[in-house]
Amino acid sequence: MNRHSLDNSAPPRSSRLVFLHVPKTAGQSVHHFLQSLFQKDEISPSRLNNQLVGMSRSEISKYRLFSGHLDWALLDCVESPKFVFTVLREPRERILSFYFFLRRQAALLSPADLELPQHEGMRAALRLPCDEYFCGGKTHLRLFLDNHYDNFYAYYFASRIFEGRSRILARRQVDTSFDDEKVVRVALDNLAHLDGLYTVDDLTSLETDIKERAGLKGNGQTTSLQSIRVNVGDTESVGLRGEQLSALGATKQTFNRIDQMTRLDNRIWHAVLEKRKVA
Repeated sequence: MNRHSLDNSAPPRSSRLVFLHVPKTAGQSVHHFLQSLFQKDEISPSRLNNQLVGMSRSEISKYRLFSGHLDWALLDCVESPKFVFTVLREPRERILSFYFFLRRQAALLSPADLELPQHEGMRAALRLPCDEYFCGGKTHLRLFLDNHYDNFYAYYFASRIFEGRSRILARRQVDTSFDDEKVVRVALDNLAHLDGLYTVDDLTSLETDIKERAGLKGNGQTTSLQSIRVNVGDTESVGLRGEQLSALGATKQTFNRIDQMTRLDNRIWHAVLEKRKVA
């Protein structure tokens, strides 16, 4: 993805990096690369919101790298100069990749570990019939899965929080003006204010910007981002994964639901690709 919304001046070495990691968008590989650019004590240990919440501004100011499944809004207090960015992936591909990733991870766990409460999402992916997994399930599980699958780009970037879907749908109960059109419009406006926006098929631009635009060159031993492949086990095409989903018993109900889960994200994705053409 060609970069955009970036000025031509390279920030000083003291720049901070904020990586807004969307699930299944090469984020583990990107994180591994970013780690090589900083000392261990410069890297925030908070990779999830529940780890970041409760940190004071003074504590946050000690770190120079923030990377994880984190609310964008929680990181506004990170001091400048900073370089805030994210990576996107074709929406349907992201959902199918996420699903099969959870199944693989679940299969690696021991029976006892699989039963642990924190592995309920993996357990559901492995055990539930496809139609129930994507379209039904217990209320609390459905909420968790929809917050991660259902038009995640639109809801996350419009609300700037990870559970944006729940918040926005709740808001619609009292404010009908916050419809799909507004969600997409606000999400695209927020994305335009990022310092960097990339796609998984062109991480070279990200590596270049990190080294040149953010002024981070590494120590000479830094591994190229293109050579890092963490959690890469789904090189199949989207079509093949669709066939695998059918082989697992998925019916038209599941595929229709996936279409619904990507209807807004596809608009964002295509808008990003159009911007790349003119960048």
